[in-house]
Amino acid sequence: MKESMIKSMIKSMIKKLEVIFPRVHAALRELIIYRTVLTASRKLLFHRKDLLVASSATTSRIANSSINDKELINRMILAYQRENQIDLGHSMWKGFFTEYHQPIHEALINKNEKIITDIFRNPGTSDLFYGFDILTKSYQFIFRKKRARELYAKVCLDGLVRFAESTGAFPVENPENIGIFKKKVPWKTEEVLAALDKTCIPFSMPNPFPDEYGLGSSRGVISYRVPQALYQAWRIKQLVGGTQNPRILEIGAGLGRTAFYAHELGIKDYTIVDLPISTMAQAYYLGRTLGNENIYLDGEQLSDNSNMVKIITPHTFFDENKKYDLILNVDSLSELDFSVAQAYWDKIKVSTNTFLSINHETNKFRVRDLLVEDLNSLIVNRGLYWMRRGYAEELIRIPAS
Repeated sequence: MKESMIKSMIKSMIKKLEVIFPRVHAALRELIIYRTVLTASRKLLFHRKDLLVASSATTSRIANSSINDKELINRMILAYQRENQIDLGHSMWKGFFTEYHQPIHEALINKNEKIITDIFRNPGTSDLFYGFDILTKSYQFIFRKKRARELYAKVCLDGLVRFAESTGAFPVENPENIGIFKKKVPWKTEEVLAALDKTCIPFSMPNPFPDEYGLGSSRGVISYRVPQALYQAWRIKQLVGGTQNPRILEIGAGLGRTAFYAHELGIKDYTIVDLPISTMAQAYYLGRTLGNENIYLDGEQLSDNSNMVKIITPHTFFDENKKYDLILNVDSLSELDFSVAQAYWDKIKVSTNTFLSINHETNKFRVRDLLVEDLNSLIVNRGLYWMRRGYAEELIRIPAS
């Protein structure tokens, strides 16, 4: 029997279970997700699991009375009223919006301040971050198991070590040089952070949300996306190091962690363009971590926003006529409808001379497919992405027109 037929039969059985035995279906779904995440986590590791000395930790709850976010929430509601529609075409994000983001969209449209506040203060109780972060209701159950928490902490430490290797804080581990008589040196969180302090700067680890699992450290809980964002911000800094007051734009910014660390590295003029619902997550995270006064939301009237993180929607990006010193896209262009992604590339090539793409190549098309008509005029440096297996990092130089 063909593998495709077996998969089809399994899907059919699961759908029948959902109708007849909803509790059995839910338990089976959780088991499948749990096993999938565990298997994927092991495959993510660059270093030996037994040498990663990681302590699992979770962020604590913050008393609501101590959170001063009323002005930020009101700004977000107003921004969402101004721009909340986008054509998602035939992309996975259309399904994500319908299945996971619709209730949050409705709360923002209805200006329900209490519901909005509850969701954004405690995102793990909803699927607000579904599609770009693991702190979601759909995945929180995984961490009920100690085994999952411990493995996830090792994955986070592995990413931190990999970032340290990419900066030169540590030599790159060579599997050919590990023999039975070689001393096996364990990786310890505080030692890795200390090494990074000398090579880079003492990065902070803000934890504005409760119940976020990850690697315990003296600076806070480090989740999987943190080392990824550290590397991306460090890479940006390398590429624009000789430019005074560089202007950066990131397409599809997840939670906005890369913008946060770029800000710590002294890069203040930073723009994020993303789907309306994602911009709300970024606004809240960056408003809580960088400060309400350091972010600009699409449509706000402000004479000078150059030193702020500017969070805009695609309509604004396509309508504007600004130039950027570097445009970054990580893990998202190939998730869009092809025609939408092509429109982004057409806009990118007239908006910058340097485009950094970090994407996997297992979707229906890859970033390189967008460049076909322009390849002869581009300088493309292609290599493996330091931080994640199966991802290509492409630095694309675009000649001035």
